[in-house]
Amino acid sequence: MMTRKKFGLTMILATLVFNTASACAVETRSPASGSEQSNSKTPAPIGEDKLETKVSGEIKELAAGSYSSIREPFIIVARDAQTYALLKELNGKLPEFGADFFESHAVIAAFLGQRRSGGYSVSITREGAGRGGGGGLLRIAEGSPPKDAMVTMALTAPFQIVSVAVEEESPLTLELGATWQAAARPYKVEAGEFTRTGGFVGRPEKSTLKGDIRIMRHAQLATLFFSLQGTGAEQGAHALRGTGADEVGARALQDVATGKVEGDGNFTLTRLDPGSFVPPPRHPLRAQGKFGDGENKLTFTFEILQMKVDDGYGGQGTLNATATAPPPQKRAIDDDDPM
Repeated sequence: MMTRKKFGLTMILATLVFNTASACAVETRSPASGSEQSNSKTPAPIGEDKLETKVSGEIKELAAGSYSSIREPFIIVARDAQTYALLKELNGKLPEFGADFFESHAVIAAFLGQRRSGGYSVSITREGAGRGGGGGLLRIAEGSPPKDAMVTMALTAPFQIVSVAVEEESPLTLELGATWQAAARPYKVEAGEFTRTGGFVGRPEKSTLKGDIRIMRHAQLATLFFSLQGTGAEQGAHALRGTGADEVGARALQDVATGKVEGDGNFTLTRLDPGSFVPPPRHPLRAQGKFGDGENKLTFTFEILQMKVDDGYGGQGTLNATATAPPPQKRAIDDDDPM
């Protein structure tokens, strides 16, 4: 019998709002029967607890369970086949998806990190429609065992992986629990600019960048939560609400993307929504990033590599950012554990 405390903490991150989760079931379901079964088994790689496709609204569960090889809180967002391949390196049992799938879908993977007992879980749900142009709010929450619940007394690392329908030219709007909020390191933009090109007039339009980026790390993977604003340009007809974009000359870029960091600190984000910096018709940005000074510094270049039509908009930009807090403290309970 154990007592678990719940706590809440809320903050705004990009279009992200971080909330704590509610309690949920203590045991996972059997893929074959749907009945409950004990989690008291040898820790397995991601997806071996439960690998199935379950549909809830526009969300399809691809995998979920209590045992994962990722022992720290982490989020992976895949909106293209290249990024999805990084997730499949962690779980080869996930289904195959081609490039056409990601024209209308994203795959979200949420890892809670290690817990000292069973009874914990991850829940990804969707609320509303049309918020931020992305078809609703995605809520990623932690489930914890009820007070005095009987739970498995073994290390667990819950996770859930889902696919979700999204609009091609829209950012993702996420609401994360406090566990994931604490796992994101903040960076402040020190300098940057973005130049929009194209359209009927074809006149370049520059904006000065400001804002912040939050970054989660796991091994060679990095997930970045962007909250960027631009000033100095003409009023954008497609400005995002609630970001200061209603001010004259303001634009906004708020999105989430995951990439692989190489040994020299370089990484690529193959798809990033340009927000109101580039109005439709448009193509997503490709971002090249680089960590420096022990990951205390971050530089970026952004570029739209393809215009959808001859009179469409393009753009490119750069920014420099500096970490404003140390890396999050590790939560793994036993670094020598083979999970």
